[in-house]
Amino acid sequence: MTTRAECLPVRMRAAPRPQGTVLHGLYPSVHLLWRRLRWQVLAWCLPPWLLAAVTPPAYERVYPSPQARELLVQSMRDTPGTRLLYGVLPLPGGIGQLVQWETGTYLLFCVSLMAVLLVTRTMRADEEDGLVEVQHAAGVGWATPFAAPVLVCTGAVAGFGLGVGMVLTGVARFVTEMTVVGAWMLAGAVAVTGWAFIGLTALGSQLYRRASQARLLALVTLATGFALRVAADQWELTWLRWLTPLGWRDLVAPYTDDDPMPLAACAAICVVLVAAAGALYAHREYAGGYLPDRATSGRRWRIHGYADLLTRLSTRTTLAWAVAVTSFSALFGAMAGNLTGLLKPGSATGSYVGKMAAGSPIQQYLSLLTIMTVLLVAVAAVQRINVIVLEERSGLIDVDYAVGLSRTRKFAVVGGVAAVEAFDLLALSGGVLAAATGSQLAEDHAVGRAFVFTVSQLPGALAAIGIALAVVGVAPRRFGVVWTVLAWSVFARFFGGLVELPTWAQDLSVLGHYLDVVGDPDWVPLAVQTAIGVLGTAVGLVAYRRRDLPGV
Repeated sequence: MTTRAECLPVRMRAAPRPQGTVLHGLYPSVHLLWRRLRWQVLAWCLPPWLLAAVTPPAYERVYPSPQARELLVQSMRDTPGTRLLYGVLPLPGGIGQLVQWETGTYLLFCVSLMAVLLVTRTMRADEEDGLVEVQHAAGVGWATPFAAPVLVCTGAVAGFGLGVGMVLTGVARFVTEMTVVGAWMLAGAVAVTGWAFIGLTALGSQLYRRASQARLLALVTLATGFALRVAADQWELTWLRWLTPLGWRDLVAPYTDDDPMPLAACAAICVVLVAAAGALYAHREYAGGYLPDRATSGRRWRIHGYADLLTRLSTRTTLAWAVAVTSFSALFGAMAGNLTGLLKPGSATGSYVGKMAAGSPIQQYLSLLTIMTVLLVAVAAVQRINVIVLEERSGLIDVDYAVGLSRTRKFAVVGGVAAVEAFDLLALSGGVLAAATGSQLAEDHAVGRAFVFTVSQLPGALAAIGIALAVVGVAPRRFGVVWTVLAWSVFARFFGGLVELPTWAQDLSVLGHYLDVVGDPDWVPLAVQTAIGVLGTAVGLVAYRRRDLPGV
């Protein structure tokens, strides 16, 4: 059949702006927006706070003295992969410096992603969905749809940073090398980084009229900031760190210099970014942008069925996931040489990691890192299933059924595309990981294990797809259950041994079950996961064919 990719947009100008009502209705708008986002913000904050709470005591327990962690510090400074991901570890490598270097990096990435996704959701997607038009019809001021998201997201980032400061302050009472000043310097660095990405994302939201384009631009900005931080570390260019929010932490140097002056300068930069975004918002058309809209096209597609249409519409997303999986696999493989040396039997690191994974050092390292790469694949597959729920909420699914697409066919095609995408991403990840690992290690079947450990976790991805399809069919409004399953899987695999969870509880995971190239393979977990995937798909299909469209 022949169809257009999308109807051309209709550009509308906002209603005249009365004098003296610029921010009318700001408080109720902020209150309503916060009620919409409070659980999302809490979900973003709790895991990083927990990570900040458990990491310093773990470092102190495993490396109680500077002499005990001398090898660790030297390895972290010399390993190209760790320098690329975390930056340069400050000397002498105290516990506070290790925390701000490793955990601080995760905090920066988390708060940056939170800022990007929240701003594009509230500032651009709401306008695209018509919610801003409803606000204007209710009589709010013309600047309120811009100011309310900025205030809510700024408050969310401030709460994120405040929680980090409070957690690390509490930790300082028990870990002697942690300081209260360093805790709040790191919290301040996290906050200004999030605020900077609020400003940058707000700017991007004025340039493009679609949330997807604004989100992509913000993520590209985040990747560019990471590249600038890597360049600053590689060539030791301090001035270059001022150009990327991800480099501002190194200017503050928590637990080393604890310099507050860069925080003040960076906060001023954030204010300038938000002001610039506000100026662009004030002069653009409603539902418009300053850059040409490339999301629509007058060209006709030659579509051969719904599977062909879904594949074409998901091409960009699949390529983005492929880039992410490739990057992480190459990075983890490049880190294999030095890090496996830290896991040798009898070492402090080896005994600690031994609680998380069994086997030789290479087996331990590859089993743990493939959990992260397979997690990316599982998230990509689950998001593909979530398309059904999102289309139901937006009403687009009615269009599919209006042209004669059956529920069974739609359900089967979406599930099939998710499964094929998962297989392709796993094969890509396994190949890249094997190549990168082979450049660092050759012993203990490292290359073969890197590939097989990754690809053989396909049944786990199928189990996640089956659970997601079952939730879509039975209770689509409870799709958060699927994300809970993935979160539990990560927790059980990484921290189950540390907190002494029973073995059966650790095995209740869609991640971490794989085949080994050495010894007799254990097919039972993979068979169980495959059965869960098939059963979940069948239950979901039966329920989906019988329930009402809006869900239950």
